[in-house]
Amino acid sequence: MNLTKSIGTENLADGQKKPFTRKFILSERIIVISLFLAAFLAIVISAAIVYTLIDGSVDFFGSPSVDILDFFTGTKWTPNGTEPRFGILPLLSGTILIAGGALVLSAPFGVGAAIYLSEFAGPKVRSIAKPVIELLAGIPSIVYGFFALLVISPIFQVYFGASYFNAASAIVVMAIMVLPIIVSVSDDAMKAVPRSMREASLSMGATRWETATKVVMPAASSGIMASILLGLARAIGETMIVVLAAGSVARLSFNPLGETQTMTSYIAQVATGDLPPGVAVSAAFAVGLVLFIMTYSVNSVAGRVVERIKKGSAPKHSEGKISRALNFIPNILLALVRRRTKIVDSQSFLRFRQMKGKIGVYFMGICLLMAGIFLIYLLGTVFAQGAGVINWQFLTKFPSYVPERAGIYPVIIGSIYLVGLTMLFAVPLGVGAATYLNEFARDTRFTRFLRRVIQNLAGVPSIVFGLVGLIIFSRLLDFGPSLLAGAMTLAIMCLPVIVVTTEEALRGVPSTFREAAQGLGATKWQTVKHHVLPNAVPGILTGTILSLSRAIGETAPILFIAAVFSKVAPSGIMDGFLALPVTIFYWTRQPNAEFHDLAAGTILVLLCILLTMNTLAIYIRHRAQSRRDW
Repeated sequence: MNLTKSIGTENLADGQKKPFTRKFILSERIIVISLFLAAFLAIVISAAIVYTLIDGSVDFFGSPSVDILDFFTGTKWTPNGTEPRFGILPLLSGTILIAGGALVLSAPFGVGAAIYLSEFAGPKVRSIAKPVIELLAGIPSIVYGFFALLVISPIFQVYFGASYFNAASAIVVMAIMVLPIIVSVSDDAMKAVPRSMREASLSMGATRWETATKVVMPAASSGIMASILLGLARAIGETMIVVLAAGSVARLSFNPLGETQTMTSYIAQVATGDLPPGVAVSAAFAVGLVLFIMTYSVNSVAGRVVERIKKGSAPKHSEGKISRALNFIPNILLALVRRRTKIVDSQSFLRFRQMKGKIGVYFMGICLLMAGIFLIYLLGTVFAQGAGVINWQFLTKFPSYVPERAGIYPVIIGSIYLVGLTMLFAVPLGVGAATYLNEFARDTRFTRFLRRVIQNLAGVPSIVFGLVGLIIFSRLLDFGPSLLAGAMTLAIMCLPVIVVTTEEALRGVPSTFREAAQGLGATKWQTVKHHVLPNAVPGILTGTILSLSRAIGETAPILFIAAVFSKVAPSGIMDGFLALPVTIFYWTRQPNAEFHDLAAGTILVLLCILLTMNTLAIYIRHRAQSRRDW
């Protein structure tokens, strides 16, 4: 007997509805369409970015003083003067010098720290090291720029004969900035390697060091390369460090001790009004287009590899150059020992192998320790310079050209309003998009394309979002340099991060919750509304707070929009505004050392706000984990 038939159709009168026919509910269909539109907004944002850059580039290349061939092959970049030249190679060389130099320093230290965390660190060490890495990742780039200009640059100037503005200081500080990206992604990749591979290696007589470098690292090589590529994309798109420390002279040179200019710093130079209107300003869009293509390509490759790791795909087992590089120092030290010690039996050989492992672990631990030392040095320097200016008058006065009278009250209020308005725009759209993708979307080509667009948006340089905000919000929609334009610019920048973190939170809710709710007759939306979203709220709040803490520390996106001469707090969304990172930027550029102290004091206020937000996110996460019963 057919059970389904007997339950669903037997003894039904003519015209009577089947009891298990799903009812069409118009309100739920409208909700699902709204969630789809929130997800589709990522494509609209990408189209707006492409439109902004191409439209400005067309104006630039249409100028009679611009030769498109000379733009890509020229060796001189002189946008001012009677005979301007627009050869992008000097900007490209400066970008490659600083980003490549930062990667050369950060890659070995980052991979070394990651392998120590993954394979050798105990629970106590991880509990201390992980917050240090997270703190480094959460420090705004304007703080790194301040540190590079006022602390690192004078060191290179005094001891190495560098110019005051130099690429070397930007390289060193940027290496520390991208270090957390390499450590986090590499650590995740190595943690994803099956434990059985380690056990098999150890059972065959390999030491823990040999297992880590010759088994775990080759198995996680694709993830490690992805972390390096993500760090490279972050370094290419960084703005504030190179603007403050590297200088503004474009030259085709790879000398790290000289002044140079990158693509992002030229765009920022346009944003600050240092260039006269005309073709020099239009050149920023062509430079932005090249920058966008570079970072988009690197992020696409890295994103695919990271996605494979998250899905548990088996990476290629090929021992690469990174593994051999990590063994370089232990091998040299052991070679020196072997010159004086003759290996006569297997026990001596085993001792040498164990000694090599101890040396390797020691140096990997130093890699991790360097991150903590730098963090302490940075925070200590900023505190020593800025603590003296923080008082009630400083927090309640208005900005002034006289350092003794300057305060940051309207700056604090402007930042609070800016982040609040950004949250109002970004959070509903981001949560809605993630809900659609995780709960309602089918696995189709369009859905996979949409996910790829969102992931790549998260890697777009922040200065490019500034160009979009200037053209789309300030000019096309006629919002001007207002709080509304700034909030919408930050909202489209934060949106991809909120989508990704919300999806992770939704995936963390067990599928049995959905099955139980639908088994009792709940509709898809009722299941999501009453069971999935409430259980994912802690993760959603954590990701939202972390993304907004990034927004409050961003400088580059609002350089085009912030009102530098605004001395009062905004009273409406169409008013001009000042924000904490922008104020830090302009005070750091002042030649007067008293303004540098004010900048350091403002950094302390910004870091206190960020620390509060991050602490709240950590508290919510731990509270949610302690209450979970699944």
